[in-house]
Amino acid sequence: MTILVDKIRISGFRGIRNIEIDLPRIAVLIGLNNAGKTSVVKAFQLALGDYSRYLSEEDFYLDENDKPFSEITVDIRIVPVNKGDERVPLFEEEWIDFLGDKVQADNNEKQFSVIRTVCSHDLIRGGFSVLRYSLDTWPPFTNWNNAKVNQKKKIRTNLQSLPYFSIDAQRDLHSELKEKNSFVGKILSNIKYNDEDKSALEEIISDLNNEALKKSQPLAKLKTHLEKLNQSFVNSGKAEITPFPKKIRDLSKQFTVHFGENDNNLFSMEYHGMGTRSWASLLTVKAFTELTSEKFAEEEEAYYPIVAAEEPEAHLHPNAQRTLYKQLVESQGQVIITTHSPYIVALADQSELRLLTSNDSDIEVRQLSNNMVIPPKNNGCQT
Repeated sequence: MTILVDKIRISGFRGIRNIEIDLPRIAVLIGLNNAGKTSVVKAFQLALGDYSRYLSEEDFYLDENDKPFSEITVDIRIVPVNKGDERVPLFEEEWIDFLGDKVQADNNEKQFSVIRTVCSHDLIRGGFSVLRYSLDTWPPFTNWNNAKVNQKKKIRTNLQSLPYFSIDAQRDLHSELKEKNSFVGKILSNIKYNDEDKSALEEIISDLNNEALKKSQPLAKLKTHLEKLNQSFVNSGKAEITPFPKKIRDLSKQFTVHFGENDNNLFSMEYHGMGTRSWASLLTVKAFTELTSEKFAEEEEAYYPIVAAEEPEAHLHPNAQRTLYKQLVESQGQVIITTHSPYIVALADQSELRLLTSNDSDIEVRQLSNNMVIPPKNNGCQT
């Protein structure tokens, strides 16, 4: 058994006045440009991730008089589910340990947990205040955002077991290799070796550097001239040339990714098109979530990642889009996809589709009913 964020409610955020979305494990958000798909993704990030540091005045909904809402409110409901993602009455023990007093039960004795995020202007310090609370109920949708919060149930800790990973539509693995805060950068920063392996590897690198120097006349000549630096010092000096990183800790600084059809046809990512680089970037997120999951498993702690991928089809051929979609839905945890691709929509189950539409004053969401019967197509000729 595991969990599921089965509902999200958003009020006062960007173009969203007030909506509720039912969420399956795989949710595919579709709709025209500016229909609110990215707003839903960012609202989720506000509730569980790090979007709060990017908040701006433009994130507050403007009413019909161009007056901004005073607050942004995002509620998510967490429920226990079985392996088939069907709701069950009770959380597993590891989730009880994580959620603690945030666990509630409805009239049918089914457990749930509600986390509310409230964003407002900080009148004292300036900027914005972002607070999270645990709610005792999942209130009816009518005036849900006006339900009072219990100040004693303020959430002061990070929700580490429920991480949210947002993957922007603009992504490029080659560029991300240089960024410490990217997902591939975080993987590289976690590279660790024990002392014995570290010494053995650095000895191999030392031998490799010496061999490279011996077999290269230009490098040998450069070393000879650089060692003349000692003529300017009281103590003799020594110049060392290392074509390859001398220390294990420096390996990540020259880390590169090569890709090709076979061993004789490998090229650095910088020589590949944006489709391959974008795809590779998405797969690094999947690798990062799996590595993190293994760490939590070692500590016997609950872990359920939520990954949101915006326009995964970018720059990809239809066949590649289909392959990437299958890779995404096989990810551990919950997956939210925004897309304009008919190929991805065709692969998704109809129950996973959420259509967002924008009118003059709000954003609405539609979905097919679970018990909807689709009539068979008319194969006859029309006249």
